[in-house]
Amino acid sequence: MFRTATTSSLASRFFISINHPRIAPLTVPLASLTNHAPITFDGMVQHQYSRTRDDQHHQQRKKRTGPIRFLAASSFLSWFSKKSDDENTPESQLITIIKRSILSIQKEEYQKAEQMLHLALKMAQELQSKDGITYIYDIMANLAMEVGDFAKAEKLFVNVMQRLFSDGFLEDHIKMLHISSKVAHLAQLQGHLDKAAQGFEWTLVKLEEKLKQLGDNDGKEIRELWGITKNWYAQLLMDCKRFAEAKQAFLQAYEAYTEIHGKLTEEGLTILNNLSVACSNLEDYASAERFLKEAISLAAQIPDLSEAGVYKANLGLLYLQQGLLRQASEFCTFAWRYGTQHKHEETVIQANYCLEQIKAMQK
Repeated sequence: MFRTATTSSLASRFFISINHPRIAPLTVPLASLTNHAPITFDGMVQHQYSRTRDDQHHQQRKKRTGPIRFLAASSFLSWFSKKSDDENTPESQLITIIKRSILSIQKEEYQKAEQMLHLALKMAQELQSKDGITYIYDIMANLAMEVGDFAKAEKLFVNVMQRLFSDGFLEDHIKMLHISSKVAHLAQLQGHLDKAAQGFEWTLVKLEEKLKQLGDNDGKEIRELWGITKNWYAQLLMDCKRFAEAKQAFLQAYEAYTEIHGKLTEEGLTILNNLSVACSNLEDYASAERFLKEAISLAAQIPDLSEAGVYKANLGLLYLQQGLLRQASEFCTFAWRYGTQHKHEETVIQANYCLEQIKAMQK
């Protein structure tokens, strides 16, 4: 006799929902001193299991596997009243240190980045560069967010927001809305769900107002931030078990993201995976399967994508929910092999659980 696993327990406890935030752009862009180019750097992927909140927070602090881009915005703030091509000026030396700190973050050398940012902050204070100080605080906030020090990140972002207010920025300026979205996400990660919901909903309203004013051609950055915020808001709705609303928010986030970046990205696949999780919780298995199969098909076109095994394991679990043990065994066995080969712990854990459940149901 096969034992039947309850659909609700599997959906709520054992599907991986990858919290892949695609962190919003740095709030205050780096100055462009004649020949200095814009900067990008990679950050973390947080893997959020659909288990207990303690487990989620443990994973968010410890598991990072793929690249996430922190993008410098397209326009550049001028920090200094005088610009110079001389690399020996204090201003140029400051920018060099900031660039090196960002490269250290890209290499996951977080302690080194922290030390360089404190040195840069001291230099900016000595230069009395108000904008430079604000920009450094912004990088510090993003770094704290990346390493999982959410309370510190929130305090630093609030500091950046206060400094921008003092410079005359309005609450609905794009830089302010970037911070509002991040602060709401940080509240969510710390378990302050009501505060997070209020922050997300306020930010989304302001972004939608701006999109109506600007139109499609001029609102790309706002549209992207709206999609990022929708994705984070959908994760919050999942935490609150508002699965139907989460599904719609994930769909909107996916549409916004892919229209800007295309479909062959880790971030887009993550949203598809999380769409499947939402559909599973709604017992809409056909849609859950469709989204997962689309993610698997697209993942096959991205070389060395570590999360590809996670999608296979999730599909195996989806089949397990429906009592389709042969299909579940096929996909979970593949996921285990893939996770072992690529040394991807989350995939191995998920696949092992799936295979153990299959054995238990066959007794």
